[in-house]
Amino acid sequence: MSDQPNGESRPQAPVCRPSQPMSPATRAWFIALLGWTAALSFYHLGGGARFEPIDCWVAQTAREMLDADDWLVPRFSGELRMQKSPGPYWAVMLVSLLRGTPVDEVCARVPNAVAAVVLVATIFWLTRRIAGDRAAVFAGFAASSSVLILWWSHRGASDLGLTTCTTVSLAALWVAAESEPAGPKRNALFLLGYFAAGLGMIYKMPMPLAVVGAPAFFYVLLRNRWRVFGNRWHLVGLLFFLLPWLPWAVAVGVTEEAALLKWRVEFVDRFTGALPNVAGQDETKYLFTYLIPPLLYCLPFTLSLPTALVRAFRKQVGVNRGGTLFMVIWFLSLLAFFTASTGKEQRYFLPALPPLFVLLGVELAVFFDPNRRCRPGLDRAGAVAVWIIIPVALIGGGVFGLWKWYELRGRFDLDGLYEWGDIWRPYAVTAALLAIGFGVAAWLYLRRREHASFGMIVVTMWLMWLWAWPRVMPLMMSQRPYTDFAQQLSNPQKVPPGYRRHIRQVGTQDSRITWYGDVRFPRVIDQLELLKEQEGRRDLDYETRRTGEEMVKMLARDEPVLFVVTLPDYIRFQVQARAELEAEGREMPRNYLWLQARYGREDDQCVLFGNKPPRFPEPALRLSDQVRDKLAERGWHSSPTASQAASRPASNE
Repeated sequence: MSDQPNGESRPQAPVCRPSQPMSPATRAWFIALLGWTAALSFYHLGGGARFEPIDCWVAQTAREMLDADDWLVPRFSGELRMQKSPGPYWAVMLVSLLRGTPVDEVCARVPNAVAAVVLVATIFWLTRRIAGDRAAVFAGFAASSSVLILWWSHRGASDLGLTTCTTVSLAALWVAAESEPAGPKRNALFLLGYFAAGLGMIYKMPMPLAVVGAPAFFYVLLRNRWRVFGNRWHLVGLLFFLLPWLPWAVAVGVTEEAALLKWRVEFVDRFTGALPNVAGQDETKYLFTYLIPPLLYCLPFTLSLPTALVRAFRKQVGVNRGGTLFMVIWFLSLLAFFTASTGKEQRYFLPALPPLFVLLGVELAVFFDPNRRCRPGLDRAGAVAVWIIIPVALIGGGVFGLWKWYELRGRFDLDGLYEWGDIWRPYAVTAALLAIGFGVAAWLYLRRREHASFGMIVVTMWLMWLWAWPRVMPLMMSQRPYTDFAQQLSNPQKVPPGYRRHIRQVGTQDSRITWYGDVRFPRVIDQLELLKEQEGRRDLDYETRRTGEEMVKMLARDEPVLFVVTLPDYIRFQVQARAELEAEGREMPRNYLWLQARYGREDDQCVLFGNKPPRFPEPALRLSDQVRDKLAERGWHSSPTASQAASRPASNE
């Protein structure tokens, strides 16, 4: 825009130039980037680390929706799962249908593998529009070899899918507004940006409202780009935004009366802290929660983050400064939003990480430039630091981890789980790969072979992942306490099939038990019924007492009932319910222990108990000496039913 008549100048709009075609070399690098990213993202999806709860929620819900042939209402263990939109479940279900197999680990992971490839391609494209081909190549390969892509491409949770949708949205909107001349392509990019945000809504509603809205708003505000909204295609874009998710939201809102109530609790109360699940997360220490994900997921390029952020504010030849400033605004606005939210988990922060890789691409293109100014002393000091610090850190981490494993093995009887050689050999190879690879990269950099040095870092991370995923991750994340309990629960010799319909969950389900055993059972009181009782305002004390009262009633009935509960909650129920009933002059109903997880710490174990004795001799509750002593002080012994009559066989009704 030109100067105004009164002599005051207004901010200059960016000069939009068409994107130049890729050179043959850049095109070759881009094809190689996509090929390697796809190979790594789809590598051994059926093995590696076992599913965590967030993975199992997606996989099991998709399994049940597909079994019921119901694509509208998500269900988990037969209960309505209204707090989540169905995008991740639909993706898993589609993969299952395309593969012609039931929902399994591969089906649950394929959507994230696809999302990882799309995310890396989007980072490459956005970096190229901001800083050119060279920076785009560095940004793409840095992202492809990062912990973010390697790890999350093999998860089943929805967070990477949301991240990809919102990244495509923000990238398309910024390029359309700031880097693409007026014309059909620009309008198409606007529509793509809105549609991608809508896909993000169906994937994890309502996060795109903040994840896309906050960076876009603050960029327009701080850069005074209000005229962007003069384009009428934004109105069409709003329709594209609503198309993927609004029909589903309306349909569910009409058919399920508790939907709006549940959404308010899940979305608003989680942010404000009124949700009991996030109680206590308003303490000062939680303000630093989101400083960890950039440090972790940007590895092995984390040390370049400070200089990358500083460089974003400088004017650089061939770099769109408005683009680098947008990356900073994108990151900082989401950092502020997620920090302000009371409900915090590190995975929530994934949508704030892609702009860091764009900035890293700009920084690494300079850092690994063969034409950089020679700094022998500094380069030598950096290489020596790599040669010393990385091996020491890897050895120290290994010793600490093995020591903790040995301690747990002694305290919790992990015999039969893993032996010493099973643990240290895979880790030693992983540590050696990293130490040698990064050491060689430092040597190459010292010899002024910068491109080879960067390539060595990338290849080292890829080789590490190819080795560690099938050999180390199954040990680190075996989920053995939950797979063991699930196997016991699904064993007809231990829990007769006729008893399965009498199983109830105390508190929130642990999705791993349901996923690994596929034994589906509702909670003691349906979560939506509890929500209605509390008129939409959840209170943990009320829910705990209400659930305990219902458990006592069910134990006192003649009809069989079995409860799945965590070991700490089982102990708490036995102690507190017994004490309160005695204070009221009532007796605790007889109850019998059926099953207990055979591995893990007390916090990781679950038990099954009920009002009828099992068909086998009632097992003794296994506790560590410390917990047993504390309970003895409170007058409760770990075998409360030991003095009762001998266990009678359970019927097979």
